[in-house]
Amino acid sequence: MPPSVVATLALAILLVAAAALFVRSRRKRRAKKPVREPSAYVILEGNVWDACTVDDVREPWSRLATEPVRGFCGVASGRHRIRTRTPSGDATLDFVVYPGEVLAWRLDAERSRWEPHDLEAGVRASLEGAPASSLDVSASSRPKLPGWLVHLRTTVGLVSSRANLPSRSGEDAVERVRKRLVKLVSRAENEVGNDESELLVEARGLGETLVGRLLTRRELRTLTAPAREAASRLSSRGVSERAMHVIGIGLAILPGDPELMVAAGCALAARGEADEALRALEAALERDRCLEATDVARAMRARMELRSRLGRSVRA
Repeated sequence: MPPSVVATLALAILLVAAAALFVRSRRKRRAKKPVREPSAYVILEGNVWDACTVDDVREPWSRLATEPVRGFCGVASGRHRIRTRTPSGDATLDFVVYPGEVLAWRLDAERSRWEPHDLEAGVRASLEGAPASSLDVSASSRPKLPGWLVHLRTTVGLVSSRANLPSRSGEDAVERVRKRLVKLVSRAENEVGNDESELLVEARGLGETLVGRLLTRRELRTLTAPAREAASRLSSRGVSERAMHVIGIGLAILPGDPELMVAAGCALAARGEADEALRALEAALERDRCLEATDVARAMRARMELRSRLGRSVRA
């Protein structure tokens, strides 16, 4: 074969290989990268740390921080459970946290319960302005977190690896919960069966499967949607009692979820329970960073109408 032909073939092969590499690199760049959501902070003032379990994990929490422990960083979004043994019984806190949130409670040991806590403004501002995970920014630009925080995700991950426990994540599990939730909500909405307590028991059982499981913002909203949409339909027909039952099913799975609390506040207002409605709406608006703009506007409008009706000062 003449040298000129060999050279031409070699050049053609090189051009084809270069084109293939170019196309492959373009496809990789166009591939959608998963969104890394920030983890959250949970502050537990007055907690008895040596008598505390978190998502069924018991560790010597007080030894895992450089200062007296006040709470956790690196908290995955989703449903969590804090249980602390006190002289008067177990104080149990079930809650839902969204990516990047800062939530705070204080333990009332005498009454064995957790109460919402107003975190110092400076502390809250510093936490809300800092990355909630060591993965959020580079090490060189990452501000130092307080020494009184324990990194929950790291600790639980180490415990799981030591015990060879399965990972508490997976879209399939969330989808199974959603499908079962849709059926429960449908039964409640259409009065299929009259035993409301039975539906709530089933809902609580579904909620148990989510404790400690990472749930993205999208997954949380997917799980709240069936109850919210059914409650909206019922409220529009003036069936506020059944709407509250449907919302109760949602809250049994995701306790205190702010989107469900907006729906609860509006349904309670329709039932004439103004004080309870205001409490639900205030609780939701305190977490307005988790809400869609339409939900914030809906909650603020309902709160304004209620305060006006009760003759109280109206605040934005």
